[in-house]
Amino acid sequence: MSSPRLKLITIPWELEVPTLALASLAAVTPPQFEIAIVDLLRERLLLDEPVDLVGITASTPRIKAAYALAQLYRDRGVTVVMGGHHVTAMPEEALNYCDAVVCGEGETSWQRICEDFLCDPTRVRGIYRDAPPDLGKLPQPRIDLMHLERYGAAFYYPLIASRGCPEACTFCFAKKMTMGYRTYPISHVIEQVKRRPKFIRAGYFVDDNLPADPDYTRELFKALEKLGLQFGMQARHEFSQDPTNVHAAKKAGCALISSGYESVNQLSLDGSAKHADANNYREVIKNIFDAGIMTSGNWMFGFDQDTPDVFERTLEFLDSTELVHSSFTAEIPFPGTASFKRYKREGRLLTEDYDAYVGKDGVVVKPLQMTADQLRDGIRWLALQFFSPRRCTQRATKAFSNKKLPNFGAAWLKAPALLGLNYYQMWQWQYRMQPPLQWLYQRLISVNKYRYVGDLFRGTNFWKDELPRAAAPAAPITATGPFAHVEGFKKGRKHKLGLVEKRPATPR
Repeated sequence: MSSPRLKLITIPWELEVPTLALASLAAVTPPQFEIAIVDLLRERLLLDEPVDLVGITASTPRIKAAYALAQLYRDRGVTVVMGGHHVTAMPEEALNYCDAVVCGEGETSWQRICEDFLCDPTRVRGIYRDAPPDLGKLPQPRIDLMHLERYGAAFYYPLIASRGCPEACTFCFAKKMTMGYRTYPISHVIEQVKRRPKFIRAGYFVDDNLPADPDYTRELFKALEKLGLQFGMQARHEFSQDPTNVHAAKKAGCALISSGYESVNQLSLDGSAKHADANNYREVIKNIFDAGIMTSGNWMFGFDQDTPDVFERTLEFLDSTELVHSSFTAEIPFPGTASFKRYKREGRLLTEDYDAYVGKDGVVVKPLQMTADQLRDGIRWLALQFFSPRRCTQRATKAFSNKKLPNFGAAWLKAPALLGLNYYQMWQWQYRMQPPLQWLYQRLISVNKYRYVGDLFRGTNFWKDELPRAAAPAAPITATGPFAHVEGFKKGRKHKLGLVEKRPATPR
């Protein structure tokens, strides 16, 4: 087969920070394919143009739309493959709508699928469970195929240095999606940074927990110091308990640390296997802020140990800290997680309609110590209080008084920028937590892609360079040195690799 056409399609459930999942698959796709990456919230998907192979990924809240799209392509005789967290948890379900399902990390299985397709498309069938890739041998993600400018990527250019998380919180699926915590060669990460387009002003590490390996993190930060790129990252709170770690991150260019604190209720942390001590949270947040790094926290409610007073307790805590930003959500027991299995066993799932698994104030589990309405109303109240005009102004003033916080532009712009950022966040949470605005926002998301008028005049999703984009992908990194060639799994941990599982072809 000559020049088969491949579309890799993602259906985000909100206008999220870009991920590198599809760009990583594109990087290992054989050169015989012509490739397009399409984000359905940022680009019109042209359904009528010829395509031979389609790969689709979507998180749980958008999986029904992904299934419908997969079935549409499949009915037209196109070979359809699905991957991602949801179908990894529910592969048998997904096979009702597509030809093949990739479970877990995708590169190894995807290479095999592409080879099967080039030999005979009818061989692409069933569930693929292959060993995870050696991160030290992977090429650079094909970010040149992404519309980075449509993600606000001047400040959120996606970077990745590791996969997985050493922890196993009951509400998280990361442990089953990746085969242990592993790191990329540092030279690979530095190459990612160097390949960024000229309009990029800051990056964001999409890792679940970037500094989980202290030795690797120290070496990575030393290498990043020389590049002068400011970045944000996600880190468990233990990293920031040591001021030395935080100052090393600051020197490397870290401008924001986001941590999943989850709860001020220690019983809730213990019940969800979140190995954390809430008594340390104030110290952690102060260490980050004092170092001149923006602080962000994620909070979750509806655990069995939560009582109705948890919302007031959380607001009191937030008012007493230097957190610049917070996000709030009900516990979301995604399929495949320990929480989902337990709640289903106990008969406490209020719905299994995946469209409802959006988090925020969407309650899908019957709480033990409050009603569903109390949980929903409590989250709305907390979010609207935290993002009230008064509190947003107070946080902007507190941040401006910290002379160590970075300037993204001229120094005189710092005060209006901080105030604007806080008021923008206030607007975001107003439309997320006010039911009439929620209704409007959900409908506006789907038409966001029509902002890009040029797409209306393009007859294909397979485009050439039209704007400044990232450099072409480089060959796999082979440099030596500390961590440059060691991809393997964390020492002392057992890692069970999935087996290849082939299934008979499902009827069209």
